Amino acid sequence: MNIILSSTRKYPGSLLIVLTIGLLFRFAFISLHERPLFSDEKEFDQLAYNLATKASYSYDTSPTAYRPVGYPAFVGFIYFVFGHHQTVVKLLQAVIDTVSSFLIYLLLVGHPERIRVFGAILWAFFAPAIFYANLLLSETIFTFLFVLIAWMLTRNDAGSTWRIVVLGLLLGVLTLIKPTFIIFVLVLFFLLPQLKLPLRRIYPLAIAFVLVLAPWLVRNYLVFGEIALSSNGGINLMIGNNVTTTGAYKYAFDPVIFHGAKGEFDVDHRALLLASDYIVHHPITFFVNAAKKTGRLLESEGALLILTFYEYPDNPSPRYAAKYASLSLFWILATNFSYFIVVLAAIFGFLSSERNKLWWIALAAFISWVIVHAMFFGGGRFHFPLMPLIAVFAAQFLVEPRKRYQSLSRIQKGIAYSFLTVFCTLWLIEAYVIFHG
Repeated sequence: MNIILSSTRKYPGSLLIVLTIGLLFRFAFISLHERPLFSDEKEFDQLAYNLATKASYSYDTSPTAYRPVGYPAFVGFIYFVFGHHQTVVKLLQAVIDTVSSFLIYLLLVGHPERIRVFGAILWAFFAPAIFYANLLLSETIFTFLFVLIAWMLTRNDAGSTWRIVVLGLLLGVLTLIKPTFIIFVLVLFFLLPQLKLPLRRIYPLAIAFVLVLAPWLVRNYLVFGEIALSSNGGINLMIGNNVTTTGAYKYAFDPVIFHGAKGEFDVDHRALLLASDYIVHHPITFFVNAAKKTGRLLESEGALLILTFYEYPDNPSPRYAAKYASLSLFWILATNFSYFIVVLAAIFGFLSSERNKLWWIALAAFISWVIVHAMFFGGGRFHFPLMPLIAVFAAQFLVEPRKRYQSLSRIQKGIAYSFLTVFCTLWLIEAYVIFHG
């Protein structure tokens, strides 16, 4: 107890109050807004339950690698310890997400205390973060680990051997949750000079990274004869690259194209070939679609709101726009207003910020996310892991807007207003389509 008290005294009382209230908000929302599982949640729950009770990663009795193992393994461990109780998972996610607020405070080291605490406030009361904690989806745990990695990379002792090993382990875990995270790892590799990490330190990181992935890769080789992280890469590529592509997730394939396929990996390989063929023969359309997918990545929190408040979100009828428009205007405005303000402030905060380690990490994250979703498909759900880093730069601007704005050069102001125009145009178009389309 004395150790805990002495540790908390290092931080301002205002921060502890913010974290406590933020956690209580999450607990209250989870307790008062009970809801059944929908869409991907059902699959994660089934996979986790089978892991916990049968030590089998399978749907019913059929082994699978369609969903990456990372998040189901996390949920399965909780089920193994506490039993099949989804609420326990959600409450733990609430705690984890509150720690993300604390990590934002740590990421703002070197800034005035009011900026650091305000950064924690932005996340503690960020509506999408509260809502995601109540969903059986990987967003909360993935985002927390991503912010933890960013914090570790920004520390002065980030190059010590044990931190390098832990970084490798965390990068491996995140790749098991979302295999496309490898793109971020590759982009980060080119920024080693900016992160002040010598190349020789990469070897222990790479070993730790591979060690985390190895058991899952071996399992897939033994079960399916494939050294792969999942069997959905080709399918996801085809979703974003076919004649019916809208830029968002839309599974609309004629099942005839997979007739005679021998297992999920055979289906995935066929999808990969079809998607690759489409890209090669329609290069202009591919780049047009890539712009659409990037726009989808930056869209509002509609998908989250539907999943949280619509009675039957996975029902194909009515369509997405009708579901969105039917929701309470209060929740639509309250949720999206916080998202919009944080993003718009972060544009000016990022451009006026010092080009330190965190600045380069944020740039690497944005670049890698755009690359991934321009290739596959976009959606509001996918920008969530970027939001804590965005909140860091938003806090810097919102606490001292005049000082930050005046520090911008004319070129930087032009860039800021260009991005501002793009974001606002995308959001206004989306609003028009939803409510008047």
